Amino acid sequence: MSIEITIPAWEDTAIEEAVLANWFMNPGAHVRQGQTMGEIMVEKATVEIIAPREGTIREVRLQRGDIVKPGMVVAVLALEGEAAPEPASVPAAAPAEAQAQPSGGSAGAYTPASPAARRLARELGVELARVTPADGQRITEDDVRRAAAAGAPAAPAYAAEGELLTGRRKVIAERMLRSLHTAAQLTLTTDARVDALVAARERIRQRFEVTYTDLLAWVTVQALKQHPAMNATMEGERLLRHAAIHLGLAVALSDGLLVPVVRNAEALPLSELAQRARELTERARNNASAPGELAGSTFSLTTLGAYEIDAFTPILNPPEVGILGIGRIREAIIPVNGEPAFGHMMALSLTFDHRAVDGAPAAEFLQTVKRLVESPDTFSEAR
Repeated sequence: MSIEITIPAWEDTAIEEAVLANWFMNPGAHVRQGQTMGEIMVEKATVEIIAPREGTIREVRLQRGDIVKPGMVVAVLALEGEAAPEPASVPAAAPAEAQAQPSGGSAGAYTPASPAARRLARELGVELARVTPADGQRITEDDVRRAAAAGAPAAPAYAAEGELLTGRRKVIAERMLRSLHTAAQLTLTTDARVDALVAARERIRQRFEVTYTDLLAWVTVQALKQHPAMNATMEGERLLRHAAIHLGLAVALSDGLLVPVVRNAEALPLSELAQRARELTERARNNASAPGELAGSTFSLTTLGAYEIDAFTPILNPPEVGILGIGRIREAIIPVNGEPAFGHMMALSLTFDHRAVDGAPAAEFLQTVKRLVESPDTFSEAR
């Protein structure tokens, strides 16, 4: 008997479509129960397609890069005991990367590998095309480590793996283009003196772990409480203002950008917000986020300070109407009462949807963030 392998459902029912980011099994391939057969990209999270039974792939109906929905049949699995098709039955229309051998190929060929294995290969400088997967299907971290220990050829700095605009990169590209095409985006920028922020971090980190991003996230939440018009989303032609503040935190990865969401941030003390942000960020960087952790934000925060960027123009994270960009903390000579003084400055850049918020209310929100960042009293009772 045969069973159909379908696209699994995901947690966030508001997301209607996903991308078949990877498919590792050609017709004729043997599959173990519990083995990862493929991956779908839901928003920016990876969801694995797991084999429910042991058997042999009889037919593959979808291709890598296809737009998929829950319930769509991706393959047919012949269970143990049923005659399996010959491997030669690979459809002629199948993409080249789906027929590529997992090892021994030329540089630039698609190589099935787990996200963690790809990250480790980059760290160790191992060329994935020269790695042989132990299970004959997909390269794992252990495969990469064995190849590194055996002296596998290093990946050239210029080598591509044939993944441009597929998987996560494709989702991000489509999302950003849709954001620019569907929203009237405008960016306001101001400078804030952040000596109080620097002092607060040094003081608070004696009690618990906290980063500048944590402090700025907490400040942003306090400002959103005062300016609820910024804590909103555009659902088609409808503007929805939200009582709960679900704060998105942009996390840069080697192959894209994820935005894990701190839910109900308005109810969290600084220490708990910082802990949740740390946990969500760690899971995002390890490609371990659940789909529900990467959707549903009502406002986002993004920073390029670690890259020594002063100011930039953030792109809205749809359907939100606002995103705050944070630049680096820089030393500066600042006039105080007509005299030069040493201090620390930071650029704050607010991009907002002019369809939902006018310039003056957006500027008032940014002024509130600036005032809170500059005030020594802001973090005096933070816990």
